[in-house]
Amino acid sequence: MRKVGKVVGFVFDLFEVYLAVVVFASLIVSIFLEVFFRYVLNRPSGHLFELSIYLFVWVIYLGGALATRYNQHVRFDLIYRRLSDRGRQVLETVFDLLTNAVLLVLFFPAVRYTIELYKIKSSVLRVPWTFLLVVFPIFLALVLIHNFTNIAKNVLRLSGRQVKDAEVFPWQ
Repeated sequence: MRKVGKVVGFVFDLFEVYLAVVVFASLIVSIFLEVFFRYVLNRPSGHLFELSIYLFVWVIYLGGALATRYNQHVRFDLIYRRLSDRGRQVLETVFDLLTNAVLLVLFFPAVRYTIELYKIKSSVLRVPWTFLLVVFPIFLALVLIHNFTNIAKNVLRLSGRQVKDAEVFPWQ
């Protein structure tokens, strides 16, 4: 069972950490080259501009999934901080259930739409939009999995069981 957990953790890391780092590094290089071509060579590149937009979208969604994984999203916690631990767990479970209901409604239409976008090409790069926007269904799937995991952990905690958070932040 421990091996399965390591494999699943590696798959999550593959998307949320390693792929995100590669995409973010590519975004930085793309923006640097865009500035260089525009202001040093006086030859703006539409290719780099479009690429940086799409890379930015990928970084946002992969980062959002990672933030969900470690429960690090920005939240309005004025009331949340005043609740007891049990109240917080109940509130987190309710919000995760509501979030998953919305994400489940979005998931299959998003997959269908992403597949249909293969026919449409981006204006400058001429890449099918499927490759550019497939990150959204990936994001939905990752957040659904993380929320279901959080729900299960909170239910176990609410029933009085000890639950160990096995993962440490990859940036620590």
